[in-house]
Amino acid sequence: MKSSAWLLILMFTFWFVTGVTAEDKRVRLTLPPEQIPDPAWRREYFEGTLPLKNRPQIISRKKVQDEVHVVVKNTGQTSLEYEGTFSDGIRLYQEIFRRGLWRKSQRGWMCLGVEKYTILPGQSVQLRVLFSDEERGERMLGKFTEAGTNRCGLIVLATETSADD
Repeated sequence: MKSSAWLLILMFTFWFVTGVTAEDKRVRLTLPPEQIPDPAWRREYFEGTLPLKNRPQIISRKKVQDEVHVVVKNTGQTSLEYEGTFSDGIRLYQEIFRRGLWRKSQRGWMCLGVEKYTILPGQSVQLRVLFSDEERGERMLGKFTEAGTNRCGLIVLATETSADD
């Protein structure tokens, strides 16, 4: 009986110290943006291709109203290509954070048609990233291809972890 009394005292003490009930606490997870893209993308959309040797570098990310502007630089020796409706509107590949992993969700639909854009060696380009209104805990990736090769890969452009990001 003594141990259960001590347990009750300890529980009530903790409740007074924290000052809020468990229901009022919010837990914010740190989502690992560095996880490689879900292998399901390669199996479903890029089967038979090789991984990139020349991976573009993210130079900066800046939130502007409801979108993120991402500056991507080609630091390699070969030209990189990407698809989009406009030069700053790359086709996006969405991943959702579920059960501790980033998982393939959906590929952006290009209703206005798709054009191919090139980033020359040493050149940078600014891309616009929009997040889904329905999801939280998502990241958007862009597909880049080494020009004239069978090499392609997805690069994490931006990550949205909660409603207040």
